[in-house]
Amino acid sequence: MRANRNRLRHKREKKEINKRDLLRNIGSYAISILIVVTVAYSLVAFGGQTLHIVGQSMEPTLQSGDVVIVNKIGYLFGKPKRFDIIAFRQREGDNAYYNVKRVIGLPGETVSIRDGYVFIDDVALSGMAFDEKILTEGLALDGVTLGEGEYFVLGDNVNNSEDSRFANMGNILENEILGKVVYRWMPKETRGSLTED
Repeated sequence: MRANRNRLRHKREKKEINKRDLLRNIGSYAISILIVVTVAYSLVAFGGQTLHIVGQSMEPTLQSGDVVIVNKIGYLFGKPKRFDIIAFRQREGDNAYYNVKRVIGLPGETVSIRDGYVFIDDVALSGMAFDEKILTEGLALDGVTLGEGEYFVLGDNVNNSEDSRFANMGNILENEILGKVVYRWMPKETRGSLTED
């Protein structure tokens, strides 16, 4: 009889130990899942974001329908550089949307377009992402001097792009910039880095 009681007590103790182990394991898994979800959310919310390209203004570099990844924290530690592809916020009435263009002019510079070419402080700019002569100078005909925190942007499809040459876009302010477009995610066939450094 005493042996039976000991066996029963031993079984109960074993069940209690198993329950405690189970609860510990569940708690441990729950905490691990919470950490993974928090890190993933933080990366998406603060580190990177995907954007769909709409329109042809960045062809041939980016096609309409491409999905790109924007590095949102890179400019916390540095400033946009010439030829970076950036995503920035645009307002149209009550709607806000993101646009993607290439940085051409930096704060303090004067950008002008003459005879189909871009000039920075009266020096012809080389290394452009396009070979075409620019047919429409827009605001840059007489030169656009950029203030502190202002950037002049162009689309790579320069003769089919609404960009800083036009008053409805104008210069892009630093606080409007979402981040640097660094990677083409879709389509799979053209997946890859969009940065040169």
